Amino acid sequence: MQRSRRFALAVAIFLVAYACFLVIWIQVKSYYGRALTGLAAPLAGMTAGFRITESHHGEDVAALHFTRPVMTRKGMGDVDIDLKISTSNYTFNVPLTLALVASLFPFFRWRKRFLLEAMSLLVCVHLLYIYSYCVFQLYYQMSQKGVETPSAPVRYFLEFMWSFTDNMIIRFEPFLISIYLWLRNARRARAGNAKKSRVKRS
Repeated sequence: MQRSRRFALAVAIFLVAYACFLVIWIQVKSYYGRALTGLAAPLAGMTAGFRITESHHGEDVAALHFTRPVMTRKGMGDVDIDLKISTSNYTFNVPLTLALVASLFPFFRWRKRFLLEAMSLLVCVHLLYIYSYCVFQLYYQMSQKGVETPSAPVRYFLEFMWSFTDNMIIRFEPFLISIYLWLRNARRARAGNAKKSRVKRS
């Protein structure tokens, strides 16, 4: 197939795939967000010494109530922190990502294992977003309440982790997944060529 025809086919696949994935994603987004929040938010709470006592999941927003016992001048008490996480904030690129991967089929034939790895990477990125957001907010609000202020290295690390995830990884998610698949495919092609070369020599 000529390069111009491949390009035209890739554009057509992208447009059709994006429309399809967008419609499907609107239907499943809330379930996906609920599942990931249920995994990452409790882990973030454990990291900061909190536990989730209440959680409400709407179609787009998860409302979480974290509680942590602390010692005060009057004895033991609880610190309560409420956080809201919008699923759209970290999944808005999912239809675009899937459509971009589909549009590359005229140029590359992805192996199922590579696609599974890429989708697992996508899920891990979203889990990292939820985890880093919750940990950062929990420590930040504790510091604002005068309960506990993390050391400077910990504070800088949390700020960097959250900022890097939100401003870099999530924003460039479609390209990161595509580059990952391209590199996996290129590595496979090099391995195949090396194997053929050894067979010819023998």
